[in-house]
Amino acid sequence: MSEQAAIQQILNGNSGAFRQIVEAYSDKLFTFIGRIVKQPMDAEEIAEDVLVKAYQHLAEFNAGKATLWTWLCSIAYNESLNHLRKTRPTLLYLDDDTNTTALHEADIAKAEPDTDERIDDLNQAIAKLSADDRTLIELYYYDDKPISDIAYITGQTENNISTRLFRIRKRLHKDINKSLTNENSR
Repeated sequence: MSEQAAIQQILNGNSGAFRQIVEAYSDKLFTFIGRIVKQPMDAEEIAEDVLVKAYQHLAEFNAGKATLWTWLCSIAYNESLNHLRKTRPTLLYLDDDTNTTALHEADIAKAEPDTDERIDDLNQAIAKLSADDRTLIELYYYDDKPISDIAYITGQTENNISTRLFRIRKRLHKDINKSLTNENSR
C-alpha cells in the first residue's frame, strides 16, 4: 500500500494502517532524534511521542508542502528541542592528577595534525554546537536535506537557514583553526 493510501485509510478510521508508517519511519526517527538529544532512552521516548503526535495530527499533513518524512522530522525536531529545554546538562568535574598528566603527555606528543585528527577536530567542534545548530549541520551535510526541507522542519525561512548555515560554518572554521593553532604552539 502506498504512503498516501495508508494516510487516507488512517484518516478514514483504519488506525491499523498506521503500522505501515511506524514500520517505515520509526528507525529513521530514532536516528534523527538521537543526533539531537544524544541519549538513546530519551530518543526512543521522543520518537514514540512523535509518532503519537503524527497520528493525532495526520489530518494537518499537507503533501503539497512537504513529504511525510520531512513532516515527521519537523515534529521530531520540535519535540527534541523541547526535551532539551526541559533537561539541563549534568556537569562532571575531574580532579584526578593522573588523568591530567596523561592528557598533557599525549598533547605534547602530538605532531602536525593529519586528516584523521582534523576530522576529529571538526567532529568535536560540531559536538560543541547548540543542539539547534548541530541539527542544521547534520540535516544539510549528513542527511543531504535541501534548504527548503530544513526550513520546513525548523519552521524558519530558507534565507534564515542559509544565513545560519553560513555563520555556523564560519564559527566551525574559526574553532578548528584556533584548535590547530593551540596544538601547534605546544
